[in-house]
Amino acid sequence: MAVPLKIGQQLVPIAKFRPSMRGFDCEVIILETAQPTTTRDRMTIHTFLVADQTGSIMMNIWGDDGNCIHNGDIIRIEGAEAKIFRGFLHLSVTRFGKIRRVGEDTMLFKEQPNFSDTMWVTEEEAAKMAQAPKNA
Repeated sequence: MAVPLKIGQQLVPIAKFRPSMRGFDCEVIILETAQPTTTRDRMTIHTFLVADQTGSIMMNIWGDDGNCIHNGDIIRIEGAEAKIFRGFLHLSVTRFGKIRRVGEDTMLFKEQPNFSDTMWVTEEEAAKMAQAPKNA
């Protein structure tokens, strides 16, 4: 049984994510789970490839919440954030955001385009690249 949306709640599709978007809601299916990494501060980062009907993106979950997420899970994120990490767009959860499992294995999705495969640059970086001399 699908979990209904709250009154007035709208889900943002992956194709509409832009750098520095914060506080939006989305619903995705977990396609792949990467090996968790640990920072110098002993924080665990769980990385997942997630998708919806418009495409896919990498998602980072900090802390123990990532231990409860598995391939095939359909999750709803309230308070999501799209940000640039190492030049690529990633999905994460804001500090006060919520992750809720709303289903499993029964969601239409597209793996392509993967919005984390596109390198994002700032306007300043683009201007520098345009002015840089080209080696012939």
